[in-house]
Amino acid sequence: MKSITFTTGDFKEEKTSAWLAGFIKFAQTIDALDLLEQVKVKMKKVNYTVHQKMITLLLSIIMGCKYTSDVNHKLVPDTVAANMFDMKRFPDQSQVNELIRRIDEKGIEQLASVHHQMFMQNAQCLSSSGFIVVDIDQSGLIANGKTYEAAQKGYFSKKKNQRGYQLSAAFCGESSETISLYLDPGNTHCSARFDDLVKDTLVKLSDVAKEHRLILRIDSGYGSDDNISKICDKVLFVAKAYSTVRAANIAKTIKKEDWKEVDGCVDVFELPIVEGLRHIVVRTLTSKGSFEYTMLVSNIPSGRMSAIEMFHFYNKRQTIEAFFKTCKNVYHIKNLRTRKFNGIYAFLWFVFISHNLLSWFKSIVLSGTELEGVGTKTLIEKLGFITAEVKQTAQTIIVTLPGINALARKFVDCMQPKYEQISLFSTS
Repeated sequence: MKSITFTTGDFKEEKTSAWLAGFIKFAQTIDALDLLEQVKVKMKKVNYTVHQKMITLLLSIIMGCKYTSDVNHKLVPDTVAANMFDMKRFPDQSQVNELIRRIDEKGIEQLASVHHQMFMQNAQCLSSSGFIVVDIDQSGLIANGKTYEAAQKGYFSKKKNQRGYQLSAAFCGESSETISLYLDPGNTHCSARFDDLVKDTLVKLSDVAKEHRLILRIDSGYGSDDNISKICDKVLFVAKAYSTVRAANIAKTIKKEDWKEVDGCVDVFELPIVEGLRHIVVRTLTSKGSFEYTMLVSNIPSGRMSAIEMFHFYNKRQTIEAFFKTCKNVYHIKNLRTRKFNGIYAFLWFVFISHNLLSWFKSIVLSGTELEGVGTKTLIEKLGFITAEVKQTAQTIIVTLPGINALARKFVDCMQPKYEQISLFSTS
């Protein structure tokens, strides 16, 4: 029989999520998570600080937790990741829940400030020399329980007679970076937050706007004459006009031969410029054989973008719609973590902060690698489930991923080359 020798020493072998460890190392390298210490919450420190609980909440989003209870089996067992924050283990569900419930209006303001600071320090769009396009839109969050604070009946896409909230956001699709957010009762019209979102965008992208490289892309809900008049002298924009009746009436005066074909189902016609604004009527053939009419309004010069190009450019607004879908199905914001309004608001700020950190991870760490174009869903739901073994000594940490997994092999390659300071194997 083989002998078994037991000994003591610095060496130990544990399990961790390689994705989580890699993300944490990156976040620590850019000093992002330290900013969360600015958020003050009235809670007694027993085993964990407020800062450690906030880090746990943020990492629960990175690990794709559908509910706060998922913290208990996705984060708490990962002692390696916890050790990276000087914790023996992560706080459990009850402590994270209490954190969310305790955040007040001042905490919301502080989270918005943290998001702003991270953005100004790391945003990829700020280093771009080309045009920066920002989409503004609103999406509903259903909360039918009677005890949800400030929840009201309102418009929710494809859902009738529902109660909940409206999430308004400004989003830069090309770099996939969040710019701003607001949460309101479900009966709040999207236009109510238009001024706030424009202001926040101009603050973050002030230099880009001064150089006339910022373009706002706006849905019809914001496309009233009043809203357009507020921004036409401040920033380049393209908006779908609020009224479809006006577009239909104008279309009656357009000769058949004057329409320009976009494709087999869409035609456009551009009106003469009025007070520096372009008006492009869009005619769409429906499946029933009738026409629907809309109108695009813009101050982008025709020499820079033709009417047909404007139509295609506006339709790229789907980037913010895809972002909302990611928020609901990958970050799971539709599973409200609390019934307190400020707690829901705070969680959304954590999601917007987490999304930017993920975008920067992909643009810095994964750039030029086989995983460069990988989606957020793949990183969180597939790579996040791959368990790695960890061997630690006083000087080194070695993370070993299963070689049989192709995604794991690609991830290991990504974590080593050009950015040594954020390598999984770096001890700095």
